[in-house]
Amino acid sequence: MTKVPIRFPWSLVLRIIGSLALLGFLVWRLPNFDAEKLVPTWTARTGWWLAGSAATLLLAYGLQTLRWSRVLIPLGHRVPYRRLLHQFLAGQFVSNVLPTAFGGDVIRVSRLGRDIDDRAVAFASIALERLTGWLVLPAISLITLAFTPEYRRLGGPIVTAILINVVTLVGLAALIAVAANRRWSTAARTATGWRRWIGSVHLGIDAIRTTPGAGVSLVGVGVAFQLTQCLSVWMAARALDLPTVGVLAVLVFFPPTAIGQNLPLGFGGLGVREGGFVLFFGAIGASRERALALGLATYLIAVATSAFGAPSFAVGGGRKSLAIDGEMDGEIYGEIEHDVADAADAP
Repeated sequence: MTKVPIRFPWSLVLRIIGSLALLGFLVWRLPNFDAEKLVPTWTARTGWWLAGSAATLLLAYGLQTLRWSRVLIPLGHRVPYRRLLHQFLAGQFVSNVLPTAFGGDVIRVSRLGRDIDDRAVAFASIALERLTGWLVLPAISLITLAFTPEYRRLGGPIVTAILINVVTLVGLAALIAVAANRRWSTAARTATGWRRWIGSVHLGIDAIRTTPGAGVSLVGVGVAFQLTQCLSVWMAARALDLPTVGVLAVLVFFPPTAIGQNLPLGFGGLGVREGGFVLFFGAIGASRERALALGLATYLIAVATSAFGAPSFAVGGGRKSLAIDGEMDGEIYGEIEHDVADAADAP
């Protein structure tokens, strides 16, 4: 084992600068911006809604872990749910709480890879689990929009939402068409970078293709997970006294925002998420300052709930874990970090 080489986290610094720039530009573009409108009058009701939002997000984490376990079954591995939950929470802690240049999926790949002694399958499970969001999120938005004709008259904002949803679905279809080709059958184990990622997607598609029932179960859990996330955002909106941001509005507009915030334009989606909320919820009558505050509150709730993963991260994965803050194989870590950087931005 060798010490992890210490490198200056340029990508992290650039993302933080990007988020600050996006937030600054957003505030500058808001007409007659009033900072006092960012924070509602605090009452016991506010606290209860925020607590409910946090509890609901924790439930969403549990469902996302279940989605991960559903991916692993057709790949030939049944890992105990509790074990996966510890690894997932450790990854959330790294992604949302620690100021690191690598994502929490690096933790998940490394620890699961050691547990099952198959890093290619570990990487494939996370790549495929993430990609289900590319199907479920736009589907939720478009289906809800079909039953809410009042939102279809919003002009530019609704065109933007539909465009994001459609482009995501087309991109997913194109990726599946490419990854389904047999030429990628060995890439998950022999290639590096984006080729390994496509090879991993192929590995997952091949497994799902042989067990169709697993695909149905995976999508079903994915829908439950994303709906629970939407419910958490709605509760945060209630806490901030945004009555126009109802459940249907969140179901239509949170999915395209969630897709956009995973673009590598900032740190933790800061700036992109807030801009999406201002654009979409502002169009249905919400105070633009309060819509911006909703984005910030959603982020802070994610940070607070992700802190529950600190013990899982600190304790690690036992003898087989790959401790990021201790000694580890520098070559293996470099490969994981590079590959996950190509693949981990799916919703």
